[in-house]
Amino acid sequence: MKQSSFFNIARIWKPFRRDTTKYRDVLRFHSDYQMLLNSTETLAYLIRSLSVYEMTCAALGHPGGSFSEAEILASLFNYGLRFDPKDPGWGMRDVFYLSKCHACPGVYSILALFGYFPVADLEGYGSWGSHLESHPDCLRTPGIEISGGSLGQIAGVAVGRGLGIRKNGPDHSDRMVYVLIGDGECNEGSVWEAFMAAGHYGLDNIVFMIDYNKVQAKGFVHEDMSIEPIIDKLAAFNLNPYEVRNGHDVSEIIDLLTCLRTQRRGKPSAVVFNTIKGKKVSMCQYNPNWHTSAPRRVEMAKEWLEELWETDGERLGVPHEFCVSLGNAINIVPPQHSNPDKITEKQA
Repeated sequence: MKQSSFFNIARIWKPFRRDTTKYRDVLRFHSDYQMLLNSTETLAYLIRSLSVYEMTCAALGHPGGSFSEAEILASLFNYGLRFDPKDPGWGMRDVFYLSKCHACPGVYSILALFGYFPVADLEGYGSWGSHLESHPDCLRTPGIEISGGSLGQIAGVAVGRGLGIRKNGPDHSDRMVYVLIGDGECNEGSVWEAFMAAGHYGLDNIVFMIDYNKVQAKGFVHEDMSIEPIIDKLAAFNLNPYEVRNGHDVSEIIDLLTCLRTQRRGKPSAVVFNTIKGKKVSMCQYNPNWHTSAPRRVEMAKEWLEELWETDGERLGVPHEFCVSLGNAINIVPPQHSNPDKITEKQA
Protein backbone atom coordinates (compact mmCIF):
# COMPACT_ATOMS: atom_id res chain seq x y z
CA MET A 1 0.00 0.00 0.00
CA LYS A 2 1.27 3.45 -0.87
CA GLN A 3 1.01 5.60 2.22
CA SER A 4 0.02 8.58 0.09
CA SER A 5 -3.15 6.76 -1.07
CA PHE A 6 -4.21 5.88 2.44
CA PHE A 7 -6.45 7.90 4.71
CA ASN A 8 -4.60 9.92 7.37
CA ILE A 9 -5.70 8.15 10.56
CA ALA A 10 -4.30 10.94 12.73
CA ARG A 11 -7.22 13.04 11.49
CA ILE A 12 -9.70 10.84 13.34
CA TRP A 13 -7.81 9.30 16.26
CA LYS A 14 -4.81 9.85 18.50
CA PRO A 15 -3.72 8.03 21.69
CA PHE A 16 -5.49 9.20 24.84
CA ARG A 17 -2.22 9.49 26.76
CA ARG A 18 0.48 11.76 25.43
CA ASP A 19 3.02 9.64 27.31
CA THR A 20 2.28 5.90 27.21
CA THR A 21 5.11 5.19 29.65
CA LYS A 22 3.01 6.55 32.52
CA TYR A 23 -0.18 5.43 34.21
CA ARG A 24 -3.02 7.91 34.22
CA ASP A 25 -6.00 6.99 36.37
CA VAL A 26 -9.29 8.27 34.97
CA LEU A 27 -12.41 7.79 37.09
CA ARG A 28 -16.05 8.12 36.13
CA PHE A 29 -16.42 11.55 37.72
CA HIS A 30 -13.34 12.98 35.97
CA SER A 31 -13.97 15.48 33.21
CA ASP A 32 -11.91 13.51 30.67
CA TYR A 33 -13.62 10.17 31.32
CA GLN A 34 -15.96 10.48 28.33
CA MET A 35 -13.03 11.53 26.16
CA LEU A 36 -11.23 8.33 27.17
CA LEU A 37 -14.28 6.21 26.31
CA ASN A 38 -14.69 7.83 22.90
CA SER A 39 -10.99 7.49 22.11
CA THR A 40 -10.99 3.82 23.13
CA GLU A 41 -14.14 2.98 21.19
CA THR A 42 -12.70 4.65 18.10
CA LEU A 43 -9.52 2.64 18.57
CA ALA A 44 -11.52 -0.61 18.72
CA TYR A 45 -13.30 0.39 15.50
CA LEU A 46 -9.93 1.01 13.83
CA ILE A 47 -8.58 -2.34 15.06
CA ARG A 48 -11.44 -4.18 13.37
CA SER A 49 -11.28 -2.13 10.17
CA LEU A 50 -7.53 -2.49 9.76
CA SER A 51 -7.80 -6.21 10.56
CA VAL A 52 -10.24 -6.58 7.67
CA TYR A 53 -7.79 -4.72 5.45
CA GLU A 54 -4.75 -6.78 6.31
CA MET A 55 -6.54 -10.16 6.30
CA THR A 56 -8.04 -9.46 2.87
CA CYS A 57 -4.66 -8.41 1.48
CA ALA A 58 -3.29 -11.73 2.70
CA ALA A 59 -6.42 -13.78 1.91
CA LEU A 60 -5.94 -15.44 5.29
CA GLY A 61 -6.44 -14.78 8.95
CA HIS A 62 -8.77 -15.24 11.90
CA PRO A 63 -11.48 -12.57 11.88
CA GLY A 64 -13.59 -14.13 14.65
CA GLY A 65 -10.98 -13.88 17.39
CA SER A 66 -9.50 -10.64 16.05
CA PHE A 67 -12.90 -8.94 16.29
CA SER A 68 -13.81 -10.33 19.71
CA GLU A 69 -10.61 -8.99 21.31
CA ALA A 70 -10.84 -5.45 19.90
CA GLU A 71 -12.18 -3.63 22.96
CA ILE A 72 -9.86 -5.57 25.28
CA LEU A 73 -6.81 -4.53 23.26
CA ALA A 74 -8.03 -0.97 22.83
CA SER A 75 -8.64 -0.47 26.56
CA LEU A 76 -5.33 -2.02 27.53
CA PHE A 77 -3.11 -0.09 25.12
CA ASN A 78 -5.01 3.19 25.28
CA TYR A 79 -5.24 3.21 29.07
CA GLY A 80 -3.93 0.34 31.17
CA LEU A 81 -0.53 -0.62 29.74
CA ARG A 82 2.78 1.22 30.02
CA PHE A 83 5.01 0.94 26.96
CA ASP A 84 7.21 2.96 24.64
CA PRO A 85 6.83 2.40 20.87
CA LYS A 86 10.08 4.28 20.28
CA ASP A 87 11.88 1.86 22.60
CA PRO A 88 10.05 -1.51 22.52
CA GLY A 89 12.62 -3.01 24.88
CA TRP A 90 12.24 -0.29 27.51
CA GLY A 91 13.17 -2.00 30.77
CA MET A 92 10.33 -0.63 32.89
CA ARG A 93 7.48 -1.47 30.53
CA ASP A 94 4.47 -3.55 31.39
CA VAL A 95 4.35 -6.77 29.40
CA PHE A 96 1.55 -7.90 27.08
CA TYR A 97 1.48 -11.43 25.73
CA LEU A 98 -0.95 -12.64 23.08
CA SER A 99 -1.45 -16.31 23.87
CA LYS A 100 -4.22 -16.84 21.28
CA CYS A 101 -1.64 -16.04 18.63
CA HIS A 102 -3.85 -16.74 15.61
CA ALA A 103 -5.69 -13.49 16.49
CA CYS A 104 -2.58 -11.42 15.75
CA PRO A 105 -4.21 -9.22 13.06
CA GLY A 106 -5.86 -7.26 15.87
CA VAL A 107 -2.55 -6.88 17.70
CA TYR A 108 -0.68 -5.87 14.54
CA SER A 109 -3.33 -3.21 13.93
CA ILE A 110 -2.93 -1.67 17.37
CA LEU A 111 0.87 -1.83 17.27
CA ALA A 112 0.81 0.04 13.96
CA LEU A 113 -1.63 2.62 15.29
CA PHE A 114 0.67 3.33 18.24
CA GLY A 115 3.70 3.71 15.99
CA TYR A 116 5.69 0.51 16.44
CA PHE A 117 5.81 0.31 12.63
CA PRO A 118 4.02 2.07 9.75
CA VAL A 119 0.34 1.31 9.15
CA ALA A 120 1.30 0.69 5.52
CA ASP A 121 3.16 -2.45 6.62
CA LEU A 122 -0.16 -4.16 7.36
CA GLU A 123 -0.53 -4.87 3.64
CA GLY A 124 2.23 -7.47 3.99
CA TYR A 125 0.58 -9.50 6.77
CA GLY A 126 1.24 -13.19 6.21
CA SER A 127 3.24 -12.72 2.99
CA TRP A 128 6.76 -13.87 2.20
CA GLY A 129 9.39 -11.43 3.38
CA SER A 130 7.04 -9.49 5.64
CA HIS A 131 7.82 -8.90 9.31
CA LEU A 132 4.16 -9.58 10.10
CA GLU A 133 3.91 -13.36 10.19
CA SER A 134 0.55 -15.16 10.34
CA HIS A 135 1.59 -16.01 13.91
CA PRO A 136 3.75 -13.48 15.77
CA ASP A 137 7.53 -13.56 15.55
CA CYS A 138 9.21 -11.54 18.31
CA LEU A 139 12.49 -11.48 16.38
CA ARG A 140 10.91 -9.64 13.47
CA THR A 141 8.00 -7.61 14.81
CA PRO A 142 8.60 -4.77 17.29
CA GLY A 143 6.15 -4.86 20.18
CA ILE A 144 5.76 -8.65 20.16
CA GLU A 145 7.17 -10.06 23.40
CA ILE A 146 7.36 -13.73 22.37
CA SER A 147 6.80 -15.80 19.24
CA GLY A 148 3.79 -18.08 19.31
CA GLY A 149 1.73 -20.57 17.42
CA SER A 150 0.89 -23.61 19.50
CA LEU A 151 -1.91 -22.82 21.90
CA GLY A 152 -1.50 -23.19 25.65
CA GLN A 153 2.17 -22.25 25.85
CA ILE A 154 2.34 -18.55 26.64
CA ALA A 155 0.46 -18.52 29.93
CA GLY A 156 3.42 -20.42 31.38
CA VAL A 157 5.83 -17.93 29.84
CA ALA A 158 3.89 -15.17 31.60
CA VAL A 159 4.43 -16.96 34.92
CA GLY A 160 8.16 -17.02 34.30
CA ARG A 161 8.13 -13.35 33.36
CA GLY A 162 6.21 -12.47 36.51
CA LEU A 163 8.74 -14.34 38.63
CA GLY A 164 11.61 -12.63 36.82
CA ILE A 165 10.16 -9.16 37.33
CA ARG A 166 9.69 -9.90 41.03
CA LYS A 167 13.36 -10.88 41.32
CA ASN A 168 14.43 -7.57 39.76
CA GLY A 169 13.66 -5.92 43.07
CA PRO A 170 11.34 -3.24 44.41
CA ASP A 171 12.04 -0.76 41.62
CA HIS A 172 10.09 -3.12 39.34
CA SER A 173 7.32 -3.93 41.79
CA ASP A 174 4.61 -1.93 40.00
CA ARG A 175 5.23 -3.56 36.61
CA MET A 176 2.42 -5.80 35.37
CA VAL A 177 2.19 -8.78 33.03
CA TYR A 178 -1.00 -9.19 30.99
CA VAL A 179 -1.66 -12.31 28.92
CA LEU A 180 -4.68 -12.69 26.62
CA ILE A 181 -5.88 -16.29 26.38
CA GLY A 182 -8.61 -17.85 24.25
CA ASP A 183 -11.49 -19.74 25.81
CA GLY A 184 -10.93 -22.74 23.55
CA GLU A 185 -7.26 -22.50 24.48
CA CYS A 186 -8.31 -23.23 28.06
CA ASN A 187 -8.86 -26.83 26.88
CA GLU A 188 -5.07 -27.14 27.08
CA GLY A 189 -3.78 -28.56 30.36
CA SER A 190 -0.69 -26.37 30.20
CA VAL A 191 -2.89 -23.30 30.74
CA TRP A 192 -4.14 -24.72 34.02
CA GLU A 193 -0.61 -25.66 35.06
CA ALA A 194 0.31 -22.00 34.54
CA PHE A 195 -2.68 -20.88 36.62
CA MET A 196 -1.68 -23.28 39.38
CA ALA A 197 1.95 -22.10 39.37
CA ALA A 198 0.97 -18.42 39.38
CA GLY A 199 -1.32 -19.02 42.35
CA HIS A 200 1.32 -21.04 44.17
CA TYR A 201 3.93 -18.30 43.82
CA GLY A 202 1.46 -15.53 44.64
CA LEU A 203 2.23 -13.60 41.46
CA ASP A 204 -0.03 -10.62 41.90
CA ASN A 205 1.80 -8.84 39.08
CA ILE A 206 0.04 -11.10 36.53
CA VAL A 207 -3.39 -10.62 34.97
CA PHE A 208 -4.71 -13.56 32.94
CA MET A 209 -7.31 -12.25 30.46
CA ILE A 210 -9.68 -14.83 28.95
CA ASP A 211 -11.48 -13.85 25.75
CA TYR A 212 -14.63 -15.89 26.36
CA ASN A 213 -16.23 -15.61 22.91
CA LYS A 214 -17.82 -19.07 23.21
CA VAL A 215 -16.53 -20.37 19.84
CA GLN A 216 -13.38 -22.27 18.90
CA ALA A 217 -11.93 -23.55 15.64
CA LYS A 218 -14.53 -26.17 14.72
CA GLY A 219 -17.48 -25.52 16.98
CA PHE A 220 -18.82 -24.12 20.22
CA VAL A 221 -16.80 -24.31 23.43
CA HIS A 222 -19.69 -25.63 25.51
CA GLU A 223 -20.09 -28.54 23.06
CA ASP A 224 -16.46 -29.34 22.24
CA MET A 225 -15.10 -29.10 25.80
CA SER A 226 -16.89 -26.90 28.30
CA ILE A 227 -14.74 -24.81 30.63
CA GLU A 228 -17.57 -24.05 33.04
CA PRO A 229 -17.78 -23.18 35.87
CA ILE A 230 -14.83 -21.04 34.82
CA ILE A 231 -15.03 -18.49 37.66
CA ASP A 232 -15.13 -21.22 40.33
CA LYS A 233 -12.24 -23.05 38.70
CA LEU A 234 -10.06 -19.95 38.62
CA ALA A 235 -10.77 -19.29 42.29
CA ALA A 236 -9.90 -22.91 43.12
CA PHE A 237 -6.48 -22.38 41.51
CA ASN A 238 -5.86 -19.55 43.97
CA LEU A 239 -6.49 -16.72 41.53
CA ASN A 240 -8.60 -13.61 42.10
CA PRO A 241 -11.32 -14.00 39.44
CA TYR A 242 -13.20 -11.11 37.87
CA GLU A 243 -15.91 -11.17 35.23
CA VAL A 244 -16.59 -8.48 32.65
CA ARG A 245 -20.24 -8.95 31.76
CA ASN A 246 -19.86 -7.26 28.38
CA GLY A 247 -16.36 -7.49 26.96
CA HIS A 248 -17.31 -4.94 24.30
CA ASP A 249 -18.19 -2.23 26.83
CA VAL A 250 -15.05 -0.14 27.14
CA SER A 251 -16.33 1.62 30.26
CA GLU A 252 -16.63 -1.69 32.09
CA ILE A 253 -13.14 -2.74 30.98
CA ILE A 254 -11.52 0.60 31.82
CA ASP A 255 -13.07 0.71 35.28
CA LEU A 256 -11.75 -2.79 35.97
CA LEU A 257 -8.25 -1.92 34.74
CA THR A 258 -8.23 1.00 37.16
CA CYS A 259 -9.21 -1.27 40.04
CA LEU A 260 -6.83 -4.12 39.21
CA ARG A 261 -3.80 -2.04 40.11
CA THR A 262 -5.25 -1.52 43.60
CA GLN A 263 -6.26 -5.16 44.15
CA ARG A 264 -2.80 -6.69 44.49
CA ARG A 265 -2.97 -8.77 47.64
CA GLY A 266 -0.68 -11.71 46.99
CA LYS A 267 -2.75 -13.46 44.30
CA PRO A 268 -2.73 -13.31 40.50
CA SER A 269 -5.82 -11.89 38.83
CA ALA A 270 -7.86 -13.60 36.14
CA VAL A 271 -10.49 -11.73 34.12
CA VAL A 272 -13.19 -13.48 32.12
CA PHE A 273 -14.37 -11.19 29.29
CA ASN A 274 -17.76 -12.21 27.92
CA THR A 275 -17.39 -11.42 24.23
CA ILE A 276 -18.91 -12.44 20.91
CA LYS A 277 -16.85 -14.18 18.25
CA GLY A 278 -16.72 -12.00 15.14
CA LYS A 279 -18.32 -9.04 16.92
CA LYS A 280 -19.64 -6.19 14.72
CA VAL A 281 -19.71 -8.14 11.41
CA SER A 282 -23.06 -9.90 11.24
CA MET A 283 -22.08 -12.90 9.13
CA CYS A 284 -19.15 -13.63 11.47
CA GLN A 285 -20.87 -13.28 14.82
CA TYR A 286 -21.01 -16.44 16.91
CA ASN A 287 -20.16 -18.40 13.76
CA PRO A 288 -17.43 -21.08 13.80
CA ASN A 289 -17.15 -20.85 9.99
CA TRP A 290 -15.32 -17.55 10.37
CA HIS A 291 -12.77 -18.67 12.93
CA THR A 292 -10.09 -19.45 10.36
CA SER A 293 -11.33 -17.80 7.16
CA ALA A 294 -10.92 -14.27 5.89
CA PRO A 295 -12.42 -12.47 2.87
CA ARG A 296 -10.94 -13.60 -0.44
CA ARG A 297 -12.61 -10.85 -2.46
CA VAL A 298 -12.25 -7.10 -2.17
CA GLU A 299 -16.01 -6.73 -2.63
CA MET A 300 -16.74 -8.74 0.52
CA ALA A 301 -14.13 -6.82 2.50
CA LYS A 302 -15.75 -3.56 1.44
CA GLU A 303 -19.10 -4.87 2.66
CA TRP A 304 -17.54 -5.66 6.03
CA LEU A 305 -15.90 -2.24 6.23
CA GLU A 306 -19.19 -0.57 5.35
CA GLU A 307 -21.00 -2.52 8.07
CA LEU A 308 -18.35 -1.58 10.63
CA TRP A 309 -18.67 2.09 9.67
CA GLU A 310 -22.48 2.03 9.82
CA THR A 311 -22.36 0.26 13.20
CA ASP A 312 -19.64 2.29 14.90
CA GLY A 313 -17.68 4.59 12.63
CA GLU A 314 -20.52 6.96 11.78
CA ARG A 315 -21.60 7.21 15.43
CA LEU A 316 -18.02 7.95 16.50
CA GLY A 317 -17.61 10.73 13.96
CA VAL A 318 -15.31 8.84 11.59
CA PRO A 319 -15.79 10.26 8.08
CA HIS A 320 -17.10 7.77 5.52
CA GLU A 321 -14.07 8.66 3.43
CA PHE A 322 -11.97 6.49 5.77
CA CYS A 323 -14.09 3.41 5.13
CA VAL A 324 -14.02 3.97 1.37
CA SER A 325 -10.31 4.73 1.13
CA LEU A 326 -9.40 1.68 3.21
CA GLY A 327 -11.43 -0.59 0.95
CA ASN A 328 -9.90 0.95 -2.17
CA ALA A 329 -6.38 0.49 -0.74
CA ILE A 330 -6.78 -3.30 -0.47
CA ASN A 331 -4.20 -5.09 -2.56
CA ILE A 332 -4.51 -8.86 -2.45
CA VAL A 333 -0.97 -10.20 -2.36
CA PRO A 334 -0.78 -13.20 -4.72
CA PRO A 335 0.70 -16.50 -3.48
CA GLN A 336 4.22 -17.47 -4.47
CA HIS A 337 3.02 -20.75 -5.99
CA SER A 338 -0.14 -22.20 -7.51
CA ASN A 339 -2.72 -23.74 -5.20
CA PRO A 340 -4.38 -26.93 -6.52
CA ASP A 341 -7.00 -26.85 -3.75
CA LYS A 342 -10.37 -25.26 -4.26
CA ILE A 343 -10.46 -21.92 -2.45
CA THR A 344 -13.61 -21.16 -0.52
CA GLU A 345 -14.69 -17.98 1.22
CA LYS A 346 -15.17 -19.66 4.59
CA GLN A 347 -14.39 -22.95 6.25
CA ALA A 348 -17.05 -25.65 5.99
